Amino acid sequence: MEIILREHLVAVKWDPDTPPYSFLFLRNMDEDPKTVYKKPIIPNQEFNVEVTKERVCIGHSLNKKEYYLCSNFVENQYVRCYNCEQSDFEKCFLFCDASKPFGNCSQNPAAYEYCKTHPCSVYLALIANNIKVGVSFNPLKRWVNQGADKAIEVFRAKNGFEARELEKMVSSTLSIPQTIRKTQKAKTLNYDLTRSLPMFREIIKQVKELLEKSTYESHESDLLHNETDLTPFYGNIPSLSVNPIFNDVEKTLQVVGEIIGMKGKLLVTAINNSYYVTNLNKIIGNILFFSSKPLKLKGQKSLSDFFN
Repeated sequence: MEIILREHLVAVKWDPDTPPYSFLFLRNMDEDPKTVYKKPIIPNQEFNVEVTKERVCIGHSLNKKEYYLCSNFVENQYVRCYNCEQSDFEKCFLFCDASKPFGNCSQNPAAYEYCKTHPCSVYLALIANNIKVGVSFNPLKRWVNQGADKAIEVFRAKNGFEARELEKMVSSTLSIPQTIRKTQKAKTLNYDLTRSLPMFREIIKQVKELLEKSTYESHESDLLHNETDLTPFYGNIPSLSVNPIFNDVEKTLQVVGEIIGMKGKLLVTAINNSYYVTNLNKIIGNILFFSSKPLKLKGQKSLSDFFN
């Protein structure tokens, strides 16, 4: 008899230095709720998960290396309880626009000090036919976490505040967005990059010319001005001939099939001759049940149904 345990999905993360690169971060709520372990996403393996509506706070980062686990229940639209949301070390990096003397870190001195003292990348990322500008202290990890197809570091700023200022300047001057919605990414998983690469490289040229006129000094970096191909990280997704059907996991409460690959937070699986894409971001914080037995996907909807 198969024993099925309650697993809490704390995060979906990438490690571009360690194959198979993408992982679920889970904790076993029945046997060891104080320990997080990594479950790799491996192409060609079966993936059968039932998702419950029970949601537990994912905790918060104390710094870049330490994490606090929480067991408070949260409502469906949240992944953290109020206290963890206010205390998260990473929060100010996500929302900072460098418009204030302390960025968004006035209540988090440790995060402010890190941002002030660590070099930070300004980059351009190509995702299918969409281009975004962004910043990161760890650009390669950030690129695969976003599901970028190609990316390039265009400037290496001395700290996060300089990088944010340059990101804003590039975005406003050249009308380059700072975000790309996951719905847009899901629409174009099998996009032919030869159609968008010329546009991407022209934008790179324009951004370089703009940044050369800035008063900031760029620092050395292995990634600086080197166009990086991220597609090898995503399993068999780049070779898909069709775009997958959207699995509305909040309604089906299942993720099933043979793993084709992972792109950002989008997991692609195959059932018979059909492909499905699931946005795993939607179930971070949920309690899951993993099964070794195949499950039948319920309530299948087409991608066009989701976007309309």
